[in-house]
Amino acid sequence: MAEPIVQRASDLAALSVFADCFGADLYPLAQQLTPVYAGVGDTLMRQGEPADFFLIIHSGRVEVSHSGDGYSFVTDVGPGRIVGEIALLRHSARTATVTAIEEVIGWSGGDEAFDELIELPGVLAMLIRTARQRLAAFITPIPMELAGGVRLLLRPVMPGDVERTTNSPVEFSSETMYRRFQSPRVPTPSLMRYLFEVDYINHFVWVVTTESGDVVADARFVRDERDASTAEIAFTVGDEYQGRGIGTYLMGALAVAARVAGVKSFSGRVLSDNLAMRKIMDRAGARWEREDLGIVTTVVDVPATLPFDQQTARRIEDVARQVMRAL
Repeated sequence: MAEPIVQRASDLAALSVFADCFGADLYPLAQQLTPVYAGVGDTLMRQGEPADFFLIIHSGRVEVSHSGDGYSFVTDVGPGRIVGEIALLRHSARTATVTAIEEVIGWSGGDEAFDELIELPGVLAMLIRTARQRLAAFITPIPMELAGGVRLLLRPVMPGDVERTTNSPVEFSSETMYRRFQSPRVPTPSLMRYLFEVDYINHFVWVVTTESGDVVADARFVRDERDASTAEIAFTVGDEYQGRGIGTYLMGALAVAARVAGVKSFSGRVLSDNLAMRKIMDRAGARWEREDLGIVTTVVDVPATLPFDQQTARRIEDVARQVMRAL
């Protein structure tokens, strides 16, 4: 009877979600799990129902869908991922429906298994980060309108934005990327994951999309590890959308989110000839210092003056608070 548990622990150890664990660490969890098989089309969890188990996917894929509040979201989740954990973390009803889109083999666990799961090295922090990312997908985007009647949407970043940016018809030229990363090298896949799979607490990102979902801009703050009240900010705006006020709008949206997060000051490190970014920081009272050849830095108070009305500010604040305090 012991051998299947040992094998189960070994199978769990091979999954990326348990990268920080040894097989021995996983033995208590393996004892609490039950094997699961689902055929294509089987519903494993249903939005709104009570939550009493989570699922670890060993092979196959599931569709995770959420509807409500005037906004719907659908994504798929594959091997090595955990689903159903959000409701257990929040002690709430299911936030989404989970349906097998391939044959699924995995394991399910109830409360006792969940207690073992969250004690494993690095797992609780990963679960919270992943849950915030999924919950961000349930938030209704905020409409933006640029001069000339161009309509865009503002929302928190989601993990799928890696692909949406990489495959977007919106061009981010080599010059734009050089100004953003201060390097001619193309961002690596690992850097792109870092940029778009964030925790919303120490690393917060807004994205701007077209109504069809193409990413046209992003703006972020990343807290200073030595001083949580200070965060470095950065912007990227697609070529055809530059000069339309998106950067100014995003600076305001970052300021609103920063206040929710308790960030008091923004730092910037930019190319000295990046006049667009410098102009945005100048409006916040930037005093530039030369750090290196072609690089200047500044620290400013989080702006109190916003480029939109109070109703929009309240909507942005509400969205930031939802994603930061979801758990």
